[in-house]
Amino acid sequence: MAIITPWIPGPAAAHDQPVQVMASRFELRSLWHVPGFLFQSMRILLQARRSPGAVGATLKAAPLRRTFWTLSAWTSDEALSTFARSQPHRSIIGAYRDRMAGSTFKFWTAERPADWAEAHTRLKEG
Repeated sequence: MAIITPWIPGPAAAHDQPVQVMASRFELRSLWHVPGFLFQSMRILLQARRSPGAVGATLKAAPLRRTFWTLSAWTSDEALSTFARSQPHRSIIGAYRDRMAGSTFKFWTAERPADWAEAHTRLKEG
């Protein structure tokens, strides 16, 4: 069973130019890490909602599979990079790095924010 948050618009939700899309997949090593990671993921999602240049973001979680996905759209690569280097994102990701069994990131430019079907397809590509 998956938990999916609705698309949460960011400050740049009205951006009408092509967007930088990022999709990610995280797999944790242990079920013990899932509750904390879910909580921290929600903190990061709220951070994205307030970050300059964020068009929007959503989170998908399959807790029993120890797997999480994110999907977000940004006005620019710079806006996304600034978000990734900012707190609390930076320290949370650093704290969980050793608890990951694997992670995958995909980036692309699109005319509109992507949907989960497109994100999963791109994440499966080599």
